[in-house]
Amino acid sequence: MTQIPAAGAPLDTGSLRLKGVDHLAHVTWKPEETLHFYRDVLGLPLVHAITATGWVTEDFPDFVHFFFALGKGNHLAFFYYFGLPEEEDPGDLMHRSRHLALHVDTEEELTAWRVRLKEHGVRVTPPLAHELLESLYFDDPNGIQLEITRPLRPFADVDARDAELTLRALSDIAKGERPTVEDMWRRKGELARDHAEQAAAAEEKVSIR
Repeated sequence: MTQIPAAGAPLDTGSLRLKGVDHLAHVTWKPEETLHFYRDVLGLPLVHAITATGWVTEDFPDFVHFFFALGKGNHLAFFYYFGLPEEEDPGDLMHRSRHLALHVDTEEELTAWRVRLKEHGVRVTPPLAHELLESLYFDDPNGIQLEITRPLRPFADVDARDAELTLRALSDIAKGERPTVEDMWRRKGELARDHAEQAAAAEEKVSIR
């Protein structure tokens, strides 16, 4: 059982660590369809709902905020706002970029989920492999893109080192006026060479001693 710290207990800020996702929240104008999709199609338990008249400020709309359990203490939540007009759908790029990916372990599970989704009339892609993942893609009733994904292999230390170089290179070139992926690759190569030279120099110092 999770222990809740006593009020006023001192915290060691140097040891603070985030412990996963508590919840990810979206807005829905289709509560009935959303409930059916996540509870009955995806099988996620509905575990909590908050009803509030306003929030923090006087002009905040009244709402219901409801939660589905994703497992391992993680939740997916939706807001339904009373009296709020439905917004236009996002553009295609933002629609595909802002998605929720749900994890399974095996190819067999991925295949079985595709069968289940199709049985419920959900349009779903074939399994698509991209680097270390294989995924299905489909939309919920609100137009939110969802993904069910399985790992092709676990992330390794080499992946973390590569990601560090990639993000350092991206941070450097993104400051320019018209950055390109080629600029990023070029800068990443420079950083990789610098790192290799520094590592070789350090190794040489050790061998001399």
